[in-house]
Formats: sequence, structure tokens, C-alpha cells
Amino acid sequence: MDDIEAIKQLTARYNRAFDSVDVPGYLATWTEDGFFERSNAGRSFQGHAELEELLTTFGVDGRHVTSDFIIEVDGDRATSSSHLIYLDVDAGFKVAIFGIYADELVRTDEGWKFSARRLQVHAPKGT
Repeated sequence: MDDIEAIKQLTARYNRAFDSVDVPGYLATWTEDGFFERSNAGRSFQGHAELEELLTTFGVDGRHVTSDFIIEVDGDRATSSSHLIYLDVDAGFKVAIFGIYADELVRTDEGWKFSARRLQVHAPKGT
């Protein structure tokens, strides 16, 4: 599998693990010191303990849909940008979040992992 496809597969594993609250699966997509920030969250999360907290306390039962990947690989490092649509299951799969991920990745002995994910949330005009 080439690097770009491997990074897309990593993102799919992240999405499914987050959506099913699969703690081991979710943490397996991150480096030990992984960093996550969402522009409208008011805080960031770093390291496996805080990332687990993010996963287990997130207030929406949702489903991630990511698309429009732009991935650049440079040796054992890569960047990825993709669109996120996050659907709220309890609201009939209404869009809860739309945004753009800016990811930093590293190749490890276990394959590609996220070292940083930053989600810039876009709100509808007038909100």
C-alpha cells in the first residue's frame, strides 16, 4: 500500500474508532504525545490520557465523514488536509460540525500515526 492510501486508511480507522468509542483503536492512531485541537472547543488535548478523555467525554453520538484529501509525504513525515462532516446520530444524522482538518503525521514501526490534528470548524454565516 502506498503512503497516501495508508494515510487515508489511518483516517478511516480514526473515524470508526472515535465513532464507536473504541479507546484502544483510537489511541493506536496517535503517537504517544499526539496533539488535538478543535477551533471551537476552548481547549486542546495532548498525550494518550487527554486524547482518551476527549474520546470518552465527547457529547455527541456522531459519525465522521472525511473527504477531499490533500496529502503530502516527505520521507517519514506527512501533512494531510481533508474536509470533515460530522453527523449527529440522535438528531437524525443532521450535520453537527463541518470543518477542515490540518494533520501532521509520522511514520512509525507500526505505520503512519497522527502527531497533530487541528480542526478548523466552519459555522454557517450569521451564527
